[in-house]
Order: sequence, then structure tokens, then C-alpha cells
Amino acid sequence: MFGKKKKEKKEKKEKKAKDIATIISAGTHVEGIIKVAESIRIDGELDGQLIVEGNIYVGKEGKLTANVQGDNIMIAGFVEGNVKAEGRLEIVETGKLIGDISISNLIIHDGATFQGNSTSKAEIDQKISESQKSLNNKAKEEVKNNKSKEDSNNESNNGFKRLEEDKDKKKA
Repeated sequence: MFGKKKKEKKEKKEKKAKDIATIISAGTHVEGIIKVAESIRIDGELDGQLIVEGNIYVGKEGKLTANVQGDNIMIAGFVEGNVKAEGRLEIVETGKLIGDISISNLIIHDGATFQGNSTSKAEIDQKISESQKSLNNKAKEEVKNNKSKEDSNNESNNGFKRLEEDKDKKKA
């Protein structure tokens, strides 16, 4: 009964630590493109690009000058660059993000800083849908125009055939 919650918290922290496959520790500086198939925690520095097929956690000491892409992203440190989150982007009170974002869900805590433009996944899907509709309408219009030209050519050809038939009748 007593200590059960403490044990559950400890197990939860251990599980979270196991879920993070890659850690860039404080004092570490990395330059270039990093691609990770699972989750990553960054407490050091990264200059370049970060592409993750899992979650990204930028710790309080973390400093990224990079374009970042991942599932769910939590920023407690500093990020300068464009961020694309397939799920949720969360900037906690110590976090600072300077750059444009493309997200499904955004959470900004009191005290956090975000400077840039935001595009939601719904807006992107709507723009794609509108572009597809526009292309479909153009294609339909082209088909209609081509059909009109064909009909016009057929009319001309039919008229020419009638003239030829009339000439043949006069000769006979």
C-alpha cells in the first residue's frame, strides 16, 4: 500500500528511458544529418538535420541549429530551424523554438518561446485537396476542349465528304 506510487513512478521512468534508443549527451557536439529509426534525446548540440521515425526530446541543455522531423517532439532547450511533427509538438516553459513549423497538434507552455510561422496538417491537406481539384478541373476542361476540336474537325470532314459526294453525283 505504502510506496506503491513511488514504485510505479520509478518503473514509468525506467520504461521511458528504455524507449529512447539514441542519446546525445551534454557536452557532445554533432554536425551533419542524423537519421534515427526510434526515439532520440538531445542534451548536447546538433548542427544540421535530424530525421526521426519516433519521438524527439530536446532537453534543457539541448541546442539544435537544424531542421527537425519526427513523430512527437518535446522541446525544453533551444531549437533554431524548421520543425515538422507528424503528431504533437510541445514546447515546455524552458523551451525556445525559432523557425517555421508543420504540425498536427501544438502545445506551448507558459514561459515558452515560439517565433515563426505555423502550418497545421489540416491546412496542408486542404491545400493538396484544392490543388487536386484544380488539376482535375483543368484536365476535364482540356478533354472538353479536345472533344470540341474533334467535333469541329469531324464537321469539317463531313462537309468535305458531302462536297465530294455532290461532285461525284454531278459527274455521273
